Amino acid sequence: MALYILLSIYFLNLFYGLKLLFRHNNNLSSMNYLLITLIIFPFFIPIVYLIDYFDEINKESLVKKRVIDENIIPDVNSKTSFFNNNVSIFIRGDDLFNDIFEEIKNAKNFIHIGFFTFNTDNIGRTFIKKLEEKLTDGVEVVVLYDSIGSYNMKKKLFKRFTELGGQLVPFKKLKFINLNHRYHRKTIIIDNKVSYIGGYNIGDKYLGRNKKLGVWVDCELKIIGDATSQIEKRFLVDYMYSSKKILKIHQYLVRQKYIGKKQIEIISSGADIENINSIENKILEYIYKAKNYIYIQTPYLILNDTMIYALKYAASNGVIIKIMLPNKTDHPFILKATKAYAANLIQENINIYLFNKSSFLHSKVFICDDYYLSIGTTNFDIRSFKYNLEINSFIYDNDLAIYTKELFDKQLNYCTMYTKEMINNRTTATKISESLCKLLSTIL
Repeated sequence: MALYILLSIYFLNLFYGLKLLFRHNNNLSSMNYLLITLIIFPFFIPIVYLIDYFDEINKESLVKKRVIDENIIPDVNSKTSFFNNNVSIFIRGDDLFNDIFEEIKNAKNFIHIGFFTFNTDNIGRTFIKKLEEKLTDGVEVVVLYDSIGSYNMKKKLFKRFTELGGQLVPFKKLKFINLNHRYHRKTIIIDNKVSYIGGYNIGDKYLGRNKKLGVWVDCELKIIGDATSQIEKRFLVDYMYSSKKILKIHQYLVRQKYIGKKQIEIISSGADIENINSIENKILEYIYKAKNYIYIQTPYLILNDTMIYALKYAASNGVIIKIMLPNKTDHPFILKATKAYAANLIQENINIYLFNKSSFLHSKVFICDDYYLSIGTTNFDIRSFKYNLEINSFIYDNDLAIYTKELFDKQLNYCTMYTKEMINNRTTATKISESLCKLLSTIL
């Protein structure tokens, strides 16, 4: 009897495993990982298949959204550069939120907010009150959020907000298992003039008030200029998709004159944009163009083969590569996988730095050759490159790139270099756990 049960379980897992293995969208690398996973963790396969099945339903909906978005705003995915912008960089949550509140106070027409996480803790409640004040002034306010990322949100705290006419909209309601293709875009747009884009969400931990995570280290870009209109266009189509509303978009896209001189390109990625990840490809482009150095800050380092080969190629050509990572994380499973990928890169003379354990690094920054700079919502991980809906700014400016590089160099003082000796001295148990986490990180 026991033999029949085991055989039944085996063939059930084999069936679902093969269905996953031969999906039309699996490349050779992911098929290899799936095959290894099928062998090592056979009992996980039906669960992974179930998640994948619902994931495809969600993806089909987002693919249909592409046509709708283009019909509403034909140039919503344009990769045109905007040349008239002033910018500011924030690396402290207190400074950032004070600046945001001041701009909210000055809003005249609308405030459009999109976040992966909107927590209704102390700073979240303060945020809501500031928005309620603008609603009483007749300013339109829309808050778009991700259902999973904002699972702690207490909607009852938005009661007065909605009574005053504020719009609180989940990007996609949780009708079934929907772990992938999350709304990871994090932007604020005010009057099609001022915008914010970067790693910060809304919550006390982003102000360093979480004892476990400690000081929060992040990076946010404030734009005053014509690049804001491209961020607003992306928000508008996302909001209309989620709310099922049709808006008169021209009232939001009023052109203004700006005196700034920074060149900025806004690029979005995700299943609702195209099959090719434009943000990943843009970063790959500058990795291959690099002549002198590449600096990267990311909270998660889960890389596909394409990105690994690009970084190794640049390093082999004498390009100095420095990658700054946290040495603690809100996802212990991912931290082990991150260190496994880091160990691989260190063997190719790529410099890895771990932030001190009293802080959590969450910045998503890419700097190259004192000119190319990207600040946005995209992590250097498979989830961001393959699944999440993301948005990044790419700034082409010598002064700003050097300024951000100097910030990076100052933060190196709070880091420890992850060396080959440290890797070689890992225990066998640590090596095994990191390798297993690395394996699972490619599909979860």
